[in-house]
Amino acid sequence: MRICELCGARYRGTPTTCPLDGGRLLELPDPLLGRTIVGRYLVVEKIGAGGMGVVYRARDASSASDVALKFLLPDLSAEVTNRQRFLREAKAANRIDHENIIDVMDFGETDGQVFLVMEFLQGIALAEEIARGPLGVSRSIDIAMQCASALARAHELDVVHRDIKPENIYLVADATRRDFVKLLDFGLAHMKGELRLTASGAVFGTPEYMAPEQARGAPLTGLADLYALGCVLFEMLTGTPPFKGTTPDLILKHMREPAPLPSTRAPGVPPELDAVVAKLLDKQPQRRHRDAYHLLEDLRRIADRLPAPRSAAPGSDTLINRETAPRVPSLSLPADSVASVLPGTWEQRVTVFRQMVSRAYPGHTEPEWIVPSIDALQSRIAEVRTLERELHGVTEQAKEREAASRATRLRVGRAIGELGRDESRTLGRLDELASVLSDARRRLVDSEAKLARMMRGLHTLGATVSRESASTLREVGGIAAQWIEIDAQVTTALREIAVCERERDDLRFQISQLKGRLGTSGAELEIELGAIRERAAQLGAEREAAVDDLQERALVLLRHFSAFPELQDAVRSASFAPDGRERVAPARR
Repeated sequence: MRICELCGARYRGTPTTCPLDGGRLLELPDPLLGRTIVGRYLVVEKIGAGGMGVVYRARDASSASDVALKFLLPDLSAEVTNRQRFLREAKAANRIDHENIIDVMDFGETDGQVFLVMEFLQGIALAEEIARGPLGVSRSIDIAMQCASALARAHELDVVHRDIKPENIYLVADATRRDFVKLLDFGLAHMKGELRLTASGAVFGTPEYMAPEQARGAPLTGLADLYALGCVLFEMLTGTPPFKGTTPDLILKHMREPAPLPSTRAPGVPPELDAVVAKLLDKQPQRRHRDAYHLLEDLRRIADRLPAPRSAAPGSDTLINRETAPRVPSLSLPADSVASVLPGTWEQRVTVFRQMVSRAYPGHTEPEWIVPSIDALQSRIAEVRTLERELHGVTEQAKEREAASRATRLRVGRAIGELGRDESRTLGRLDELASVLSDARRRLVDSEAKLARMMRGLHTLGATVSRESASTLREVGGIAAQWIEIDAQVTTALREIAVCERERDDLRFQISQLKGRLGTSGAELEIELGAIRERAAQLGAEREAAVDDLQERALVLLRHFSAFPELQDAVRSASFAPDGRERVAPARR
């Protein structure tokens, strides 16, 4: 894409001067701006960059909505491992599909560039909000609960984020709540069963929020994400993370130094919330919350005793329709303004060119090449229209399959979430019963030893009945009754444990069946969408080439007619397309 340094007109192709004013045409600094990716996503503006990628706002031709288009940095694209890690974000987010996790709708490759298509969010990163000061208890709990809800679903589907931090938590405001959380950047996520993309023992993550086991390079579970969320909750409450220092200092502190309680830095934090944060930040993973559902229960109990925040926190039982969850609405462009890179004015342009011939050469003395050139331009326009219709059909086919797959993922994901909550409660009950059983067995051993000692002394009583012998027998009987009662408690606990274990196993079986169904559905969709994406990319490339050819043909005619002073009005009307995207030469700015 080139732009006139004088009038700002944009041109595709390889022209060097503007036919309107002779101005020099300069290459736009970003070659992606103005491009249509895989025939569907028009790149509008650059909105950010990170360690692995660059993010643009783009318009989705199939839905007339804005999306975020993330490209892997060119210098990283050559490495297969980098490309796989980049696409991991799409695969992880697609596997989960939760209202509090950013929606990754599409991904692919074009001209050697790997890209993701995500919902375009309007809001603020949690890191920016914390920079203004502590968020307060109610608001911090609300945000933490939404994060925990998202992580519960992710962990249930065997996805560990590995980089939970305020920069990856986005707050979107809508009409119903102040802070609707969107968890971002699953680029470092690990999915069970995937091939290892990093060396064993390699450490990834952000030091301020890194669990001790993550710092050691040990295999990670979802408990590492809970530790990181504990650091984030601490920071929301106090304005600072639990530990400060250089990277080596931070890693050592996370591994060895007990975390301070939030109330030592923010006196308004209640003791029960101190206890939750302390549990999350325990150095030993097994002493943290057993899972994100468990954390949700603890946070809800605290939230229920606090004044309601400006917006109610969603419970773990809240089922929000993905279609109604907050996301960045588009700019509300009319559908036909984004559905085609070739606006209807191209046909009008042909008409104007024919009128120019009549005005410039009233005696039909035009050069022999002009009318055939206009005829060829008209034929080429028809070819592009055919390509666009086919591309539209392919895009609609992809949309329908994506929508059907999304509905399946949502339905199955919610079912897995319900079963996961039940499993978590069952595991909690098993923990309680294990504690009861351990205590009962200890008391049973003590009672049995005491009873055995007393029974060994019974032979000294003889056959004579006396007050002393009766008293001894009564004491022995009391201890025996106690032993019987404790033994019954052990038996009851064992029976209840067996019931809970069967429930746990049944729940795990149901979850595994649903996961298998989800995996099969996802694999089938990926194969189908892969073929659709390939066809769309091919059609998009053909259309781009055809449009470039149209531009070149139109420029030849414009240069010719711009030499006629009496045709300047017609030249301008044939030079600009009102859609503001694919232009031969737009109006002056």
